[in-house]
Amino acid sequence: MSKGLNLLLVTAGLFVNLYGLYSIQFGISMVGYGGHFQFLTIIGLLVASLSSIVRIINLLTGHLKVVYESLTAIATPVEGLISVLYWPIVLYDRGMLIPKGTVFGLPLKLDLSLHLIPTIVCWIDFMGFNRGFKRAPVHIISIYVFTLLYYFWVNKCHEHNGYWPYPLLGLFKNDAQRGAFFVFCAWVCSLLYKIS
Repeated sequence: MSKGLNLLLVTAGLFVNLYGLYSIQFGISMVGYGGHFQFLTIIGLLVASLSSIVRIINLLTGHLKVVYESLTAIATPVEGLISVLYWPIVLYDRGMLIPKGTVFGLPLKLDLSLHLIPTIVCWIDFMGFNRGFKRAPVHIISIYVFTLLYYFWVNKCHEHNGYWPYPLLGLFKNDAQRGAFFVFCAWVCSLLYKIS
C-alpha cells in the first residue's frame, strides 16, 4: 500500500487520539492520585499518539524507524487489549469500569475515539503498511515490562486514593489474583503481537 495512504491514515488517527486526550483532559475532571493517568486507556492512547507522531516523522524523513517499531510493538497490542476488554465489559456491566455513584457518560464519538478507533488505526498501520517489521523477543519483554509497570502504578494509585481506578480490580480477593490478571493481560498482548 502506498506511503501517502499510510501517512493519511496515521495523521487522521493522530487527530482522533488528540481529540480523545484533549476531551478527557479538559472535559472530564479526575480527582485522585494519578488523575487521568490512572487509566490504561489514557496511557495506551498516549503511547499510540507518540507512536503515530514518530511514524509520521518516519514516513516523511525515513528516520526513527527503530523508535517507531519499539513504540508500535507496545501501542498496537495494548490498544487491542483495551478494545478487547472494554467493549464486552461495558456491555456486561459498566460498573466494573466506572465507580458506582460516578456521574459519567461518554458521548459515543468520544467513546469510539478512546476505545476503538486507536485500535483500528494501530492495527491497519501495523498489519497493512508495516510489512518489513521484524518481530523480536525484546518486544515481548517490553510488553511484559509495560504491564508490570502499570501493575505497580495502579497499586500506587490505589494506595494513595483508597480505590481502584477500575472497580473490576477490586473484585479480586488479593494481590496474587490481581497479579495473575495482569499476567493474563500481558499474555493476551503478546499473543496479539505475535498473530498480527
